[in-house]
Amino acid sequence: MRFDAGQTAWSLPSPLRAPVPSRRRGRLPVAAVRPDYELIQMNASRLETPGHDRPAPAGAVCAVSYRAELRPSTWELLSHLVDPQAAVVARSRLTGGRPVDEFEAAGLDDSMWSLESATAAAAALLGEPVRELGRGAAIEALRDDTVGLRCGDTIIAVDGRTVETAVHLRAALAGLESAELTVLRGSGAEQPGSLSKVAVNRHPDGAWGIRVVTADRVLRHSIDARFSMPDDLRGPSLGLACALSVVDAFTDGRLAAGGTVVATGTVDMSGRVGGVGAIEFKARAVRAHPHVRRFVVPAESGADVDNARRVLGGRAEVVAVASLAEAVEVLCGFKWRGKKSIHRSPDRQWVSTVR
Repeated sequence: MRFDAGQTAWSLPSPLRAPVPSRRRGRLPVAAVRPDYELIQMNASRLETPGHDRPAPAGAVCAVSYRAELRPSTWELLSHLVDPQAAVVARSRLTGGRPVDEFEAAGLDDSMWSLESATAAAAALLGEPVRELGRGAAIEALRDDTVGLRCGDTIIAVDGRTVETAVHLRAALAGLESAELTVLRGSGAEQPGSLSKVAVNRHPDGAWGIRVVTADRVLRHSIDARFSMPDDLRGPSLGLACALSVVDAFTDGRLAAGGTVVATGTVDMSGRVGGVGAIEFKARAVRAHPHVRRFVVPAESGADVDNARRVLGGRAEVVAVASLAEAVEVLCGFKWRGKKSIHRSPDRQWVSTVR
């Protein structure tokens, strides 16, 4: 299986296909990992822009992945141990401790979300208004000291005031020390869900201790961009390459003029570039392509950025960026002067001190 090294696996929409459970057993809690030497050009035939005629790109914007067998056979383990470009790592480093089937199935939920976020970030950078619609704020994570709520609950009102998105929830809780939340609990294919009232208090450190995402999110903007990906590729860190490809398509195809650029990183709808894993394996794949001039990576990946520079050894410039706008400026060679973005809120956020 090929991965793009995010914290959660995902696969592509159009159409979404349920993963086939693996029959392999893999008794040891390890994974066999190696570079995937194929660069996937995102700004050419894999990108469709209905209604927008664009010239052929003057340079290639590529994504790069790595290959991982999460239930490796004995032969795969031995072959990876003797291959200097491969490695055997703890399976939990890739799955976050979740069962393999659950880890792979989670990709179906993240696929549409990741590509929509990348496209919306590109639209905002190009000056297009972006509007987020939803049906509440779904709780994705809780601090240990937060009581009364559960992961999977959807908050639809604060003190009787309707909440449609994660941003609305953050605004509704701003300035409050306590609140009564209306929560939709237990909804799904088998249960219609029930409404509950939950009283919550702000923690002494000023945080509410919940991380939320917009439930049933829909993003409205005027950019129509669609990607076609290999069936065996998973990973939210394709987002940066996808977002750069959309910007390239709507700026006369000259964003990466003069060569090949490889990018990896998540991108939320505000344009923030998030950290990913396995950058060293991706750098090994980039090293095999001498025509790559830049490898754009998330700045927050820290030591992994230094590892990428060590692996490449000057063969390609490693550029660490914190935002999509910063990445575009690096590739353009001058400061980006697009219109001011309308939307400035991350996809996933801890609801904390906002007074």
